[in-house]
Amino acid sequence: MYRRHLRSKEHHTSSLPTLSSFEAEAVRELSREGVFVTSLASLGLPGTDEMLSAGSQISAALARGDRGPRSRSWRSSGIQVADFEAYRPLLHWALHPPLLRIIEGYLGLPPAYDGPKVAYTPADGRQAGTRLWHRDREDRRMMKIAIYLTDVPESGGPLQCLKRQVYDGPTDRDFRYPVLTHAELERRLGRPIADDDIVSCVGPVGTVIFMDTARLYHRGKPALSASRSAIFHSYFSRSPRHPFFCERSDLSRSELAHFAKNLSSSAQRDAVHWRDTIGWMRFVPRSVV
Repeated sequence: MYRRHLRSKEHHTSSLPTLSSFEAEAVRELSREGVFVTSLASLGLPGTDEMLSAGSQISAALARGDRGPRSRSWRSSGIQVADFEAYRPLLHWALHPPLLRIIEGYLGLPPAYDGPKVAYTPADGRQAGTRLWHRDREDRRMMKIAIYLTDVPESGGPLQCLKRQVYDGPTDRDFRYPVLTHAELERRLGRPIADDDIVSCVGPVGTVIFMDTARLYHRGKPALSASRSAIFHSYFSRSPRHPFFCERSDLSRSELAHFAKNLSSSAQRDAVHWRDTIGWMRFVPRSVV
């Protein structure tokens, strides 16, 4: 499978998109560091205001203790099925051609879009769930785009990752994906983690973070002073290493297909319908973790 993956990348080299100067800078930084931080204003994509409004609406429901479609973050549910339409501006924003070009340039393969997820992180200081250090399992390389809906200072739960100089993975034969506390990660590395070992993505509302969450150990730092709200979009190649760990968004396959019908380009629709290209593996059920 790894040799086939390398051949696919080699064959796709001549088909990689032409990048603007900004897009090329993003790809270079991602290739060098695995993380690239910018802003909604710098991206300047249509539909940004609508996306922020919709994300804030969903986040406010989470903060009240409700939960969005198939979200496993909360015990009670107060959002009706019809409200999945609130996610439409999030999905349309995530499939803008400049974003897909950046991701394709970094992956070296056509991107698959796994859907949106809205996260609300209360300021309770707990070190649990995605606040633990971990790597994502979907593919050899993947991309998460995070958009902050609140100001996120150091004590407000910023997205963090270990610098590539500290840990860079995975290797193709590495199938271990431990979830670690800060102390456990230090024991795994064999030394204390210094502040300089970590990229801590603080920023105001509208901060945008591109991060390879498969290669880099990352977490949401436990929030202490203020709750954090953010939108997350996930992408990987259309033949991911572990398709059975994909589909962890707030939307079902049928809901994603419903939104995809009105997309303007085949590249956007193909990114949503990535499962149609992986043969019998498309019948693997969606992730439940």
